[in-house]
Amino acid sequence: MGSAVFDEETAVRAARRGDRAAFGALVQEYGRRAYAAAYGFVRNREDALDLAQESFARAFRAMGRFDPKMPFYPWLYRIIKNTCLNHLKKKRRHGETSLDHLMESGYDAEDAGQDPREAGESADDQRLIRRAMAELTPDHREILRLRHLLEFSYAEIAVQLGIPQGTVMSRLYAARQALRRALEALQGANETPPGAV
Repeated sequence: MGSAVFDEETAVRAARRGDRAAFGALVQEYGRRAYAAAYGFVRNREDALDLAQESFARAFRAMGRFDPKMPFYPWLYRIIKNTCLNHLKKKRRHGETSLDHLMESGYDAEDAGQDPREAGESADDQRLIRRAMAELTPDHREILRLRHLLEFSYAEIAVQLGIPQGTVMSRLYAARQALRRALEALQGANETPPGAV
């Protein structure tokens, strides 16, 4: 870790003037979150890296339109989301299938480095969470992704969704409750009834 403290406002103002080094500081600060956001949409490591880079390139070209009084990452997230959704539309038109998508559907290549029982439990947990998330409303899925996967602050979520911060807290609470109920229902459905063979 360097001793310099990241100053987003200064970096944004310089980047708006075309300063590539300042924009590079923004990339350094938000690169991991950008990749995580892209991966959340495309579920493919290589595509997520490419799409995160493409999103940063689009953001750099659009910096002149960015309001420096607003937080940078929610604006970048909208660019990432649009870039990923466009990519997925093109893939659907061309009928491509990713290895990650195949793995989510049950196919898995052997991994000699992991304990098979632990890998199985982890994969089962992830599958259960994905199934439970699919049961939620789009609003609940989105707010959970923003908070827990992408680690948005309440203020960033408020900006991203265009809602007051108090609404963020109540919607997040409702989404967590809905996810818990969906998980409990799925776990109950997966348990073998007493006396069953």
